[in-house]
Amino acid sequence: MALSIFVHLGAALHAELARDPIGGISCDSYRNLDKGFGAMMASFDQDDLSADSFSMFNRLVAPEVLEPFDQGHTGIFSTWVVVWLMTFQRLRQNAPLSRAVAELKLGAVSRHLPDCKRVRDGEISPNTGGYSQARSDLPVEAAARVADHVFSTLVADQPPAWGDRRVFLLDGTTLSLTHHPELLERFPPAENQHGRSHWPVVNLVTAHELTSGLATRPEWGAMYGPEAVSETRLARRMLERLGGPAMIVADRNFGIFSVAHAAVCLGHDVVVRLKDDRFGRMVAEAGEIGPGQWRLTWRPSRWDRAANPDLPEDAVVEGRLIEVTVEHEGGRITLRLFTTDLIAAADEIAALYGLRWRVEGDMKDVKQALQMHRLDGRGVDMVAKEILLGMVAYNLVIRVRRLAARHGGAEPRELSFKRILDLVQAFCEGSGASADPAEIRGRYERLIDAASRCRLPVRRRFRSYPREVIPRTRGFPFRKINSVHKN
Repeated sequence: MALSIFVHLGAALHAELARDPIGGISCDSYRNLDKGFGAMMASFDQDDLSADSFSMFNRLVAPEVLEPFDQGHTGIFSTWVVVWLMTFQRLRQNAPLSRAVAELKLGAVSRHLPDCKRVRDGEISPNTGGYSQARSDLPVEAAARVADHVFSTLVADQPPAWGDRRVFLLDGTTLSLTHHPELLERFPPAENQHGRSHWPVVNLVTAHELTSGLATRPEWGAMYGPEAVSETRLARRMLERLGGPAMIVADRNFGIFSVAHAAVCLGHDVVVRLKDDRFGRMVAEAGEIGPGQWRLTWRPSRWDRAANPDLPEDAVVEGRLIEVTVEHEGGRITLRLFTTDLIAAADEIAALYGLRWRVEGDMKDVKQALQMHRLDGRGVDMVAKEILLGMVAYNLVIRVRRLAARHGGAEPRELSFKRILDLVQAFCEGSGASADPAEIRGRYERLIDAASRCRLPVRRRFRSYPREVIPRTRGFPFRKINSVHKN
């Protein structure tokens, strides 16, 4: 069976296959995904027009959601205000504390501050000390509650894309942290024959909804050291936060029994790619049901049980093995997949897995557009709050992208996340100075119209960035102590 998968940004994959099906393969699976997209567009209320990130945050997260975390007299910096200001910083690509305090004094949030004497007297300090302390005092649980609340609210409007299930793309990445003793101990840097590297490293796993790109609250842990946590173990913790039964699509790193079993126990289906040697061993235990297909009762090996002693004695996963050859960028590769979906055709399963690459673009948006590739927090709790509220900021931009896609009749992933982020920033800068609804409405319409035009280029091939080794340069000589000038 030959299936051509054109992997490029946006929805170009679907457009190419819809115009020119290759090798007689039906594109019904892609049309089903389009139905999910059309239903998503129809699900938006006509009055749901808040593209201002603060107004959107205010509507999604009412102050009452975070009131239980306010203890005693909080003054200006209530939990709700601090959560918004940290989200605001991430929306401004890691803006400094001084910019957040300026928003507190002059931005949209200034009209929604708690009733306290300094607010009534107009004596809000422009200094950052109070806000810095409030950030440190913010409970991690409050940030987690907001991340879960925003995701669950937004994903509830997302219709199924695969039968009666939403599709989530699972993947992992790493983030670098500040060189600080507490972080070095909790998240040790990488080591090799040349010694220890400088930056602490976090191993992070998240799941993104296929059609919209909405992200769940992620899981993270140490990448290296005695307390290192694997991506597969992090993934198992996260599967219960997907908002109901879903289809999980993941690459070979997650193609192991423990992940599949955890997903099935929570009511999910899976499509995972398998390593070639693992696939060969599983085929030997399976029964052939058609060309390139085998029915399998997957049981854990002794290595699976050694790595996961909590597996039940009767743990099994029922599913199919699929082997399909695909054409990719002028070459041919063989995909070896396992799925618990026993109904869909093999070419539809392969086509669905062909969309897994979309999560790579989502990760790029999180790490590059929002500048989360390296976090500045100097404590374990601060890093947790930056990750959680960074994903809140990401989902707010995703919501604006969905509104713009509806306006322009496009798929959300056809629009540029970074360019829409830039538009949202410019819109919010001007909205804070005006309370006139007519003026804000006019600016909103211009924003959505401009965002709907931020289409990604259609490329028939990936842009290639081959990995290169950076040469080790000569180190600088040490300065002698007696050569240092003294004042």
